[in-house]
Amino acid sequence: MLEKAFLNRKVTLVLGGGGARGLVHIGIIRRLEELGFEIDEVVGCSIGALVGGIYAQGKMDVLEDWMQRLTKKSVFNMMDFSWKGLGMMKGIKVFNALKSVIPDANIETFPILFKAVATDLNYEKEVVLDFGSMYDAIRASIAIPAVFTAVEEDNHVYVDGGVLNPLPVNHVTKKENLIIAVNLESKPDKQYSVIKKLDTKTSNSLDILQASYYVMRRKMSRLIVDLYHPDVVVDIPYNICNLWDYHRSEFLVQKGREYLDKALKNKAKTK
Repeated sequence: MLEKAFLNRKVTLVLGGGGARGLVHIGIIRRLEELGFEIDEVVGCSIGALVGGIYAQGKMDVLEDWMQRLTKKSVFNMMDFSWKGLGMMKGIKVFNALKSVIPDANIETFPILFKAVATDLNYEKEVVLDFGSMYDAIRASIAIPAVFTAVEEDNHVYVDGGVLNPLPVNHVTKKENLIIAVNLESKPDKQYSVIKKLDTKTSNSLDILQASYYVMRRKMSRLIVDLYHPDVVVDIPYNICNLWDYHRSEFLVQKGREYLDKALKNKAKTK
């Protein structure tokens, strides 16, 4: 049982990036609410920015329902491939689909403090997006290099926040809160999918680029946890699902609940 003082602290959620693995964020938020925690700040990167932003706006029910109705076919149909420009997919279809059920809103009007983190390639720095259009902020934060087209604005070129910071604990404002960080790049678990080794005979340059990118992200996530020491770390094995498994919402939401309970139990033991 969680100590009363533990429950009385408000929560800041730091939601990491990791494609479809980020659907565990929904389960984690739901479980925190069930346990009586009050979340009053969310900092998100990539899929963490998408889930966190929509939650901070107060539209989590709509997002969860939309995610539950996704199928392999509908996910594929939202992939608007672009064979020129700054990435393979434009991302217009998926954002139009989201906007049809969840209207855009300015971040500064949200009842919960929200920040999305992106990377500015031209200025080689992390960028915190905490005002203006929610969808503009999310789109910049999820622009996985070479996958989604980068976002251009004046002299800035924004890509996925995970390039420099896949778990943006350092951008928390309410440091007195209970800081719960969700790391989607944790060690693999053999109960899930087998980790495939790169086959240099069949891999292309994009395969090598993506593999290198995710190896860096996993290493950086571990370093960030060691450096900033969030109060609670929810570790999600990076092999829990594939990057595009958005059709597995029910499974991933439930796993989010389970991994949060595990992390809180471990935290209670150390108090």
